[in-house]
Amino acid sequence: MSNCDYSCLLNGGEEMGMTDNQYKGMLLDQLEDWQEILDLAIEAANTEIQKKAEKQIAKLNEKLKF
Repeated sequence: MSNCDYSCLLNGGEEMGMTDNQYKGMLLDQLEDWQEILDLAIEAANTEIQKKAEKQIAKLNEKLKF
């Protein structure tokens, strides 16, 4: 069992999840990181990394459409 003081438990013992704003913030942070990786890949002319970064950016943008 974790070291929770039970203040994190609500509604009959269910843990509360992430809010929409927290989730969106996490996705935006990840998007920023992948954009930086894409920029570095383009600068280094590394098409393999560039394709991977573009794929991840597309996934994150899709998730941000909620």
